[in-house]
Amino acid sequence: MTKTSARVLLVDDNPRGLEFLDVRLKSLGYQTQIVHSGELAIDVFSRERPDIVVLDVTMPEVNGYQACRAMKRIDSNVPIVILTAKSDPADRFWGLQAGADAFLNKPIDPAQVVEKLKALLDGS
Repeated sequence: MTKTSARVLLVDDNPRGLEFLDVRLKSLGYQTQIVHSGELAIDVFSRERPDIVVLDVTMPEVNGYQACRAMKRIDSNVPIVILTAKSDPADRFWGLQAGADAFLNKPIDPAQVVEKLKALLDGS
């Protein structure tokens, strides 16, 4: 069952970083919310329990790995997709160690991200 009305939390400290993905997801019927810090992401996640999270790694204060770990402690069933410009295999390792369900490198193709979100929401 694809949840096209799924609630997606988008997290990137760059205000324009996920705008194109936000527009694409909304056009497909997803409900999105963008936040610009790891700390705020954890707060929103704990209060609103989105269906899925798209999370940048490089953020000041609370980075994506830390935010991912904190969110997984709150609810380990919510899938988290890490998006990052980092391409070193160690970065993938740390993302998966933090509990991420998927790891995609920037620049991203919004269609690829949407397909990954659909697969995770469907449980495949």
